[in-house]
Amino acid sequence: MKSYTFANILFSGRCNLRCSYCIGHNQALQTMPENLHIFPLKGLDRFVEQLREHGITQISLTGTNTDPQLYAYEPELLATLRERIPDVKIALHTNGLLALHKIEVFNQYDRATISLPSFQPGTYRQLTGRSQVLDLAAIVQVSTIPLKISTIITEHNINEIPEIVSRCRDLGISRIVLRKQYGDTRNWPLFPQYKPIRFFGGNPVYDLDGMEVTIWDFSRSAVRCLNLFSDGSVSAEYQLTRSHIEYN
Repeated sequence: MKSYTFANILFSGRCNLRCSYCIGHNQALQTMPENLHIFPLKGLDRFVEQLREHGITQISLTGTNTDPQLYAYEPELLATLRERIPDVKIALHTNGLLALHKIEVFNQYDRATISLPSFQPGTYRQLTGRSQVLDLAAIVQVSTIPLKISTIITEHNINEIPEIVSRCRDLGISRIVLRKQYGDTRNWPLFPQYKPIRFFGGNPVYDLDGMEVTIWDFSRSAVRCLNLFSDGSVSAEYQLTRSHIEYN
């Protein structure tokens, strides 16, 4: 029997950000059909069967080119998963724009990862196409679930990484993932004075004065996952040409 660490449900459709680094710009992913207004999702029954068969209880809702909180049937899907999969733990990977508006649904997850590339308005606009920076402090204040921050590493925000780590720590965030762009072979000079405390899926995890920071390289990741794509296909393929999720 194959061993999987977790499973993904991937959404496709029009997004509420225009991130310059989004893997959704990949031509192969642009052919994936929209599923933001479909319930039940295509392939969901087969997906659930395989989750039960392999004993997978960790599921992440994410997107190939959109945000999962744009899914019109988000509460119904959460209820279905909890009903059909014993002891399931459901994570959300989101850009956070709808978190406050849908806080009751947001807090129904077991945990959430929020993508935040910068606290600086100019950099945030350059990377996401949006002028107003996400109000992470407001989300932290009303969230009742554990939060993790995911930050893409680019030449535009590399010098802001210390500030991002510091401000997240001040807000009470204890975990951050710094994601290398797929195919980026540059060796960013991050935390040279620290040694990893452990590795997850081949990626180093650091303890920065009580904050857990992971540097995630998709091309080197050894994590196995089962994916439900928007066309209804269920695949164990873990490639950035189809999926952009990271999990730890």
